Amino acid sequence: MAKDLFSVTIFFIVFRETVEAAIIVSVLLSFVEQLMTSGGLRNGDAQVDQLSEEEEIKKTKRILRRMRIQIWAGTLTGFVIAVAVGAAFIAVWYTTLTDLWSNTEELWEGIFSLIACIIIYVMGLTFLKMDQSRVKWRIKLSEAFAHRAGKALFSFGGNKEDGEPDRALTQEELAEEQAMKKKARSGKYAIFFLPFITVVREGLEAIVFVGGVALGQDGASIPIAAIVGLIAGIFVGWCIYRTGSTLALHWFLIVSTCFLFLIGSGLFSKGVYDFEYYRFSSAVGGDVAESGNGPGSFQVAGNVWHLEYGNPEPGAVGTNGGWQVFNAILGWNNTASLGSILSYCFYWIAVIIGLAIMKWYEGRLTIFGGGSKAHGRIQARAEIKRAADAQAAEGQASEGSEKDEDASEEGTARNTAHLNKNKDPEDALIPMTKNSL
Repeated sequence: MAKDLFSVTIFFIVFRETVEAAIIVSVLLSFVEQLMTSGGLRNGDAQVDQLSEEEEIKKTKRILRRMRIQIWAGTLTGFVIAVAVGAAFIAVWYTTLTDLWSNTEELWEGIFSLIACIIIYVMGLTFLKMDQSRVKWRIKLSEAFAHRAGKALFSFGGNKEDGEPDRALTQEELAEEQAMKKKARSGKYAIFFLPFITVVREGLEAIVFVGGVALGQDGASIPIAAIVGLIAGIFVGWCIYRTGSTLALHWFLIVSTCFLFLIGSGLFSKGVYDFEYYRFSSAVGGDVAESGNGPGSFQVAGNVWHLEYGNPEPGAVGTNGGWQVFNAILGWNNTASLGSILSYCFYWIAVIIGLAIMKWYEGRLTIFGGGSKAHGRIQARAEIKRAADAQAAEGQASEGSEKDEDASEEGTARNTAHLNKNKDPEDALIPMTKNSL
């Protein structure tokens, strides 16, 4: 009998986890590239205005390279930790014949899913504000990735060579400088920890799932399937990165944020269901996962629907890789509980509330007639603009009347000059009288 060299189940396990991690990494890479290349760093930066165009391009490329290094550092660090922890689980698994992960698998998946969905929620709301404040974020990220934080503080008269202020700073300026440095450090590490946590979660799940499925399959079918799944997932992430890098920043932010919210809502629903299933399996016994898709494999209390097909769990009866991908990206599950459905709806309600609060703070929305301070400033600027427009209109009207007066005076002067040329003014008026008659 021919040896099976390719496991479809393992391929889809690795592909699913790789795609989910690659989406986050590719979105971050596309975002920093869009942010730093869609316009220079000159806006809002007094000293950069004095730099030549070539120096500005070099500085932008240097900062972009450091941001990419942070993202890839977080990704590779997460991958190494996931491999180490996953390998430790598998080693203990094979040596003691005890599946430590499966005993608390749903609990850990639920914890990781909730952490990931919270991060995605905050990141998605932040992404939507980038288009309106791209200059501020370019400056902030420039500060975060400069050789020294002081090099970016040109507004205080900082010297380009040493980055130190050329004069003594006031207390207000010192406080602002410290706040800018703090924001710079937080922005710098944010793009490290997001791919780090994502890759740790996905890598750990993939390794343990592969280890669990591998017990019932030929060992020769694992390596090729895992490598092909990894390559295919990376290719999908690369396609997302290339597409995101060529889209306009405004549309890229909208599309990527919607996609991230879909992933986040699915993770939140999945996390809540994992907690419920962990409680159920702990009560009836850990072997409930081996009972298939029929009665006894799910908790009846609080259940809304259960389908005997479309089970996304690796190795389940009648499952295929497509349902696993839907589970990873959209949170699909063939069993729905009241908690998983309500959590999915609550996540989108939280998204709506977050967007409404953002619009309110930005002054673009009033709640029951009440607006934020930004709304008051916008109204004040609108009043000033209307007053300026009215004043400009009055100025144009007065300028027009002045022109009419000047024309009238010019006509009077011409008539006076004509009369002065004649010795007898009455004789000069005779032809004009005759012509009028």
